[in-house]
Amino acid sequence: MTASTVGSSGPYDPLEAIRRADLTPARPRELKLMVRDWRSGRATKKLSEAIFDGYVVLFGVVLVGAMIVNVVLQAQRVVASCATGPCLSGRTVLPWAAYALAAAGALAAARLFGPVLASAAEGFWMLDAPIRRSSMLRARMAGIIAGAGVICFVLGGLVSALTGSTWTSILIWAAATGVAGAGAVAFAAAQQGAERRLLTKLATWLFTALGVAALLAVIAVAAGWVTLALPTGFNPELGVALLGLALVVLVIGAVIASARLGRIRRSTLTSGGALVSGISGAFFALDLGLVRDIVVERRALEIGQVRSKPGRSVGLQTLVWRELQRLGRAPQVLIAVAVVLVVPYAADALGLGQVAPVFSALALFGSLIPLMGGLRVFTRTPGLARCLPFTTGQIKRAVVTVPAIVAAVWALLATPAFAGFGQGSTRRDVVAAFLYAVAVGAAGFLGAVRWTTAKGPDFSKPAISTNAGAVPPGLMTNIFRGFDMCLLITAPLLLNLSPVISLVLAGIVALFLLAFDFEAMRIQSEQQRKQMEAERAKRNAARK
Repeated sequence: MTASTVGSSGPYDPLEAIRRADLTPARPRELKLMVRDWRSGRATKKLSEAIFDGYVVLFGVVLVGAMIVNVVLQAQRVVASCATGPCLSGRTVLPWAAYALAAAGALAAARLFGPVLASAAEGFWMLDAPIRRSSMLRARMAGIIAGAGVICFVLGGLVSALTGSTWTSILIWAAATGVAGAGAVAFAAAQQGAERRLLTKLATWLFTALGVAALLAVIAVAAGWVTLALPTGFNPELGVALLGLALVVLVIGAVIASARLGRIRRSTLTSGGALVSGISGAFFALDLGLVRDIVVERRALEIGQVRSKPGRSVGLQTLVWRELQRLGRAPQVLIAVAVVLVVPYAADALGLGQVAPVFSALALFGSLIPLMGGLRVFTRTPGLARCLPFTTGQIKRAVVTVPAIVAAVWALLATPAFAGFGQGSTRRDVVAAFLYAVAVGAAGFLGAVRWTTAKGPDFSKPAISTNAGAVPPGLMTNIFRGFDMCLLITAPLLLNLSPVISLVLAGIVALFLLAFDFEAMRIQSEQQRKQMEAERAKRNAARK
């Protein structure tokens, strides 16, 4: 018997029934509510329970935040004590650098992630649904712009506070920096809608150059090389002007980006979502090295392909030459090292010479990490290292030769900063300043080596019981690796001790990091233990 529709003479046609049915497509708001209900309905723990379980982490965050605020207030009092004309003029220029560098950082992050993005699940079914894509992405874009504004607001406020400015000036420059970061993200979103990235890249380099130029102006003015006579109240007025300019860019960029949201391709949206998913997973394991590996892979995929070059020489020199080729293929990593060279000079110019070694070591540590690509490869793939006829220590020392030379050049160029040149700075002779610079360069270099060679958390071993739940061994300490070496080596300098002590500590750290291979020693010990157990078992069997 053939099925037929009621009141019709012909057979039942499902396609015809679908065409006649009054099917109204779901709205984006309805789909979002359905996804929210789906997630909340299958949650196994309430938000209050999760917060209660992680109260130790929250307490730690509050404690660290209080320490940071205390350091900022103390630094503000120290900087405010410098009342000379050049020092005051140099402090006036520093918020300008924060403004430009915050915009550059926001543009770089936006260009890397999208900034508008969608997860793989959303790209699988929501982006193919018969709905307006712009309606679904508009709220997400607004949240991203607002988040960038809040982060840049905090950074701008911290930098302004470190200059010893008044609270009115701090609030003005914090607002200007926050709106500049939000406007930069809105501009990048508008370019993403047009499938263009060249303008975003050019704007990133432009703001970076402006920020570095402002830092150089801070040094030149504070050292007395250049005279900068600014009228009273000029700095807050300039902050208000830059705030208005950034607000105009924010509004225009947000309007254009909102109009172009429907043009963004699904592959572009999901690629940014996949990058965020990978980075969030690496952050969950507190493996910062894996985070950088994911970012490097993303940039390599954007480049697509490169022209291979043959190696040279023999033995360990081949590895050194390979690192030189790697540096020649991506020489832009040296720009970060050159920018970091400004840190000790700016710190001394602002009257922060006492804490300049720590700031300089941490900044150099971050800039040298991109030069440790070869060390990262050999430490993360021990099978590759075992294919070479060298010990692990020899391989490590060979692949870090180029970063060590870069750090040595940085220390040589930073020597005048530690000799003291600003108004009210501590004066040192050339030998002492050189030892200071070498100690700081060694701290940054060894911190980068420690960060690069750090092993990720071992999830195969039994977890450690804590108040926040089970934690794999090495998870909590993984985030501090690298920073601990910088603080350890520069601690004698903070205490006004001899820089020779810092150099001795650096030598001990280098011995442990580059000479000893504790992983190979552990494997050898394990093999010897197994061999002894096998021999013992044979003797017991012979006695029986």
